[in-house]
Amino acid sequence: MNVPRGELLRLLGWHGQETDGALLAKLDEAAARCLSFARPRSAVRRFSLTFLPADGPAADGGQKYAGVALEGTGVVLHSADLAAHLQGCREAYLLAVTIGEEAERELLRLSGTDMNAALLFDAAASCAVESYADDVCADLAEGCGHALTARFSCGYGDFPLQAQRDICALLRTDVRIGLCCDESFLLTPRKSVTAVAGITDRSRAQESGCAHKCAGCAKADCAFRQREERT
Repeated sequence: MNVPRGELLRLLGWHGQETDGALLAKLDEAAARCLSFARPRSAVRRFSLTFLPADGPAADGGQKYAGVALEGTGVVLHSADLAAHLQGCREAYLLAVTIGEEAERELLRLSGTDMNAALLFDAAASCAVESYADDVCADLAEGCGHALTARFSCGYGDFPLQAQRDICALLRTDVRIGLCCDESFLLTPRKSVTAVAGITDRSRAQESGCAHKCAGCAKADCAFRQREERT
C-alpha cells in the first residue's frame, strides 16, 4: 500500500499545472501521515457465477445479461454493466477493504483544526485505500494463478450502491474487519472499498496492459477518470 504523488495530485484536481517544492513537501507529509494511521484490513470470498439473460440482444447481436447470481447465496447483483464486465468469467471474488477507523479519526481531528491539512489527508486516504485494494487483487491473482478483471465497484455504471449491503453481509465485514454498511448504503469507515473482480481464463503471466477500474466504467466525463499517458 502506498500513496503515489501523481495519484494524489490527480485527486486534488491537478492537470499538469506547475508545482513547487513547498506543495510537494505538503503532499509527502500528508501521505506519510495517512500511512502512519492506516490499519488496512480485507475480507474476500470466491463465488461461482450464473449470468441472468436480459430481454433483447446486445448491440453486437450477442447475448445480453441483466446481472449475475452468486451461486449458493440467493444473492443477485443486478447490473448489466457488471455482467458485461464479467462476461467470460465463471467465478469472481467479492472483496471489501478498509484502512480503518484510526485514519477516520485523524481526518475528523484535522477537519476541526486545519482544513488544508484535512483536504490533503482526505485525498491521501482515498489513494491509500485504492492502492491497498490493488494489492489485495494482485495477491488474489497470484494465489489463483489467473488474471483478474479490473475491480468493479457499486456505483460504477448501473451497478447500484444498494448492492454494498449484500456484499458486506456475504463477507461478514462487520465482524471480520469492522466495516459496516448503513441504511443509506454508505460504508463506515468511509475510506473503504467494496468490489467484484472476475477470474478470467487467462493465466496471470499472460496479463498485460492497464486493468484500472476506470477501464470498466462508462462515465467517460468523470473528472477523476484516469487516462493513459501517451508519449
